[in-house]
This record gives sequence, C-alpha cells and structure tokens, in this order.
Amino acid sequence: MLLAVLARYNLWRWPKPARWPRLLMYHRVLPDALGEGTTMNLARFVGQIDALARRGVRFVTVSELMAAEDAALLVAITFDDGYADNFQHAWPVLRAHRATATIYLAPEMPDIDRLTPAMIHELVAAGVEFGAHTQHHVHLPSTDDAIARQEILASKQAVEALTGQPCRSFAYPYGKFDDRHVAMVAEAGFTSAVTTKKRILPMSGLRRDPLRLPRLSMVGQMNRFEFWLTITRGRYRV
Repeated sequence: MLLAVLARYNLWRWPKPARWPRLLMYHRVLPDALGEGTTMNLARFVGQIDALARRGVRFVTVSELMAAEDAALLVAITFDDGYADNFQHAWPVLRAHRATATIYLAPEMPDIDRLTPAMIHELVAAGVEFGAHTQHHVHLPSTDDAIARQEILASKQAVEALTGQPCRSFAYPYGKFDDRHVAMVAEAGFTSAVTTKKRILPMSGLRRDPLRLPRLSMVGQMNRFEFWLTITRGRYRV
C-alpha cells in the first residue's frame, strides 16, 4: 500500500519553504461541477481558500507579488480566460477572506460566458488585477508571428480599455509558447507573464525570469490531500 502511494504521489519530493511564494492557476468555479478538467467545484474551492487562510498566507496579485520585498507566505490566485463565474462564485469566497486575484482576459475568446464590463469594473474597484491572455485565446506556436504579435498587443490594449488600469501581466494560452513569443510579450510592455509549468521557486528565481513564471495547476478532481501536496511540493502526481 505504501509503495503504491509513493508511486502515485509526490510525497518523496522535498517540501518547498513557506517563504517561497506560490502562484495558483484556476479557470472556472461552479457549484455543480463534478470535478472534471480545470473546472473546480465551489465547495472544493471554498475548502482550498479556507486552508490557505488558516496557514496565514497573504493573498496578492501577480504584480504585487513581483514587487514585494518580503515574499514569505505570499499566494497569488490566478484565473485564466475571464469566465463570469469568477465573479459569481469565486469572488464572494475570496472577498470573505479579504483575498485578491489576477484574472487573465481573452477579450474576444469565442463561446464562453465571459465577465461583463460591470463585473470587471466592480472587481477592479475591489483591487483585483486584470492581465491579458491574447485577444482570441490563440495557440501561439501555430499562429503566424505577425498575427501572434497583434493578438498579444491587442489583448493588452483591450484589457486596459475595459479596466481603465495598466495591464502589466500576461498568460500564455494553453501554456504554449516559444522564445519568440516571450520577446513579443516583452515588446508589448508586459512586466510579468505566467505559464503552466508546475514549480515552486524562491523569489529570486521568479525575478530571474519574470516572463516565464510557473504556476500550480488547480484541477477539478483534486482532493484535500492532493491540494496539500501541490502547494507544498508543486504537484501531486508523479
């Protein structure tokens, strides 16, 4: 039994120090979610945020994290795509814990129930950060470079128009990108960019490569033990 657990989970990995910050990646939060893919059940989300709060973490935006002098117990909650349920279901939970988040918008992403301008304005007023995620949520490596550059820049401009705030952070759609896309993100004026690489790094490591920040994937089927493994080891599966 023990060997089976060790083979399945990352218990053997060294727990990362609490003074190293964590960036968590979410997508959707729904009350009736069945724990599939990246959609998180609301009750499970509540349990995760409660667990973090009990650990005494300080919730910050990605830009606040990157500017922080003291990274101890810092957690940046992030949401990709800009679903309306981020406001309807996730935000009340975060607000109850005086927590904030960074939401990466793909303003013209097709076929999603997206955040409305009114929702965005309320979140901005409460201190939530909005980043960009390309205009149409394109797969950058298979996109023509000229179009990719336009997608990156146009999403920054669209987010700034929606929020009335500078857009400083970017998220690579699908977590897929090449070095040339990192250069495009820098040229567009972003100061940070998040990936789907599952790692926990010290602040010095994050600042060494701010346009390739790793995040911890929060998936729907994750139980409490798997969540604990993820925030202490970086991932729960071997």
